[in-house]
Amino acid sequence: MKILKFSADWCRPCQKLTKTLDQMVLPYVVEHKDIDAEPGLASAYAVRSVPTMILVDAHGTEFSRLVGPQTKANIMEWVS
Repeated sequence: MKILKFSADWCRPCQKLTKTLDQMVLPYVVEHKDIDAEPGLASAYAVRSVPTMILVDAHGTEFSRLVGPQTKANIMEWVS
């Protein structure tokens, strides 16, 4: 399992989420995906807004997702 974090350089909530994630110890690797650099991947996962975090398995199959700004508590509850 890993987390795909879809964001954009121009997105302030995305920047805040990145800082929050950098302060956390998570049980999964977080891969940062820029929707402007990888629009096909964002489209494949039906990402409609940023930030969006998607928990996927080794095959890329979606397990669950969180959309929008998140607190550390929300993220920890989501991954547990």
